Amino acid sequence: MSNQAKKKTVSDGELRDAGYMSADEFVDRLVPGLKEYLQKNWGVHNKHELHHPEDMISNISTYIEIAYHVIADFGVAAQKERK
Repeated sequence: MSNQAKKKTVSDGELRDAGYMSADEFVDRLVPGLKEYLQKNWGVHNKHELHHPEDMISNISTYIEIAYHVIADFGVAAQKERK
């Protein structure tokens, strides 16, 4: 039996069961929490207050680092395809 015949193809359903998602799905899930995080950290007095992008991206890097550790420590839930 050849190596290619031995390879198992993983289905989208199996990948979703393991927590995989598309880039669009990831961004759609990330942005609401990120927006709330920035508003609570930077827009407490006025959500329209202006901030320098370097300051905000620095703050975002902290949010992303925390999110990464949560995923690494606790894993991800199965992703159900939306219709």
